[in-house]
Amino acid sequence: MDEKYFVAKVVYEFPDENSGRLKKIREEKLVKGFSVTDVEAKVTEKYTGFQYDWRIFSVSESKIDEVI
Repeated sequence: MDEKYFVAKVVYEFPDENSGRLKKIREEKLVKGFSVTDVEAKVTEKYTGFQYDWRIFSVSESKIDEVI
């Protein structure tokens, strides 16, 4: 089974410096993996110890097939 590229969308809330209110930050990560489960494990490992609460809200296979 070959590795593919997936887009993992992560969201967390970050306190705004000026207003003090929580600001929702959404990020997209391009992750190389064998399956959605593999990608979730890699993202979870990357965010271990992150000081804000975060969650993965989407993982989908990317149309990118090669990075040169």
